[in-house]
Amino acid sequence: MNRIGQVLCRGSLVLLLVAGMGSALARGERIVVYGATGAIGGLIAQEALSRGDTVVGVARDPTKLQIDNPNYTAVAGDVTNLDSFKRITRGADAVIISVLGDGKDNAPEDSVEAQAAKIAVQAYTGLPRSPHVIQIGGAPTMYETREAVLAHVHVPPGSLMYGTILGHLLALQTYRASHIRWTVLTPPQNIQGWKLHEPPHPHRTGKYRVSTTGFVRDAQGKSAINIADLAVAAVDEAEHPRFIRKRFTVGY
Repeated sequence: MNRIGQVLCRGSLVLLLVAGMGSALARGERIVVYGATGAIGGLIAQEALSRGDTVVGVARDPTKLQIDNPNYTAVAGDVTNLDSFKRITRGADAVIISVLGDGKDNAPEDSVEAQAAKIAVQAYTGLPRSPHVIQIGGAPTMYETREAVLAHVHVPPGSLMYGTILGHLLALQTYRASHIRWTVLTPPQNIQGWKLHEPPHPHRTGKYRVSTTGFVRDAQGKSAINIADLAVAAVDEAEHPRFIRKRFTVGY
């Protein structure tokens, strides 16, 4: 090859490398986060943004979703409304649902988390390609059945958390009966740093262990993770899915 040919070849190679680097740098997930005003949802949004992902934060009142980042958009939406859900999540790579809320008469099937799962399944059933739905579950759902949950957690029908805890279980059962791309991320028994303005504060290590069969426990038998690392686990699953159509939990 003559000198001119060598120069042209090298130039083409440089252009290809630059183009490839540009694609890699520009690549990011488009993630919709329901519950972005909450403690977990807010940290999930911040974690995704720190990695260069594009985030749409959803809440009934979007004025509460104040994050100063050009890749962030706040929108008003209702995770229990099918039309709203389909409109907001259209074109997303992943939809992370981190919501809590009691329904009518504290009935588990009317809880926000149970209704959210129902809406997600309705929205995506039958589609050849849909966003990966990742819902943050409740720790008691690791006990699998209603009877097992009630045996381990004191939540009689009149208690405040009855509808919420069993609503998480119904959400998991709804996903398991579906054929959409779903994952339920179940927190451990202890979420550290939950109260953002009280110690222990959110502390990100980026390290955690996972399990699909039981709680992850440390050498002292504790099932725990910091809320910031729970957010890391959620975004890790959104960017690099490992648990499609599975429930998994995390801990140190």
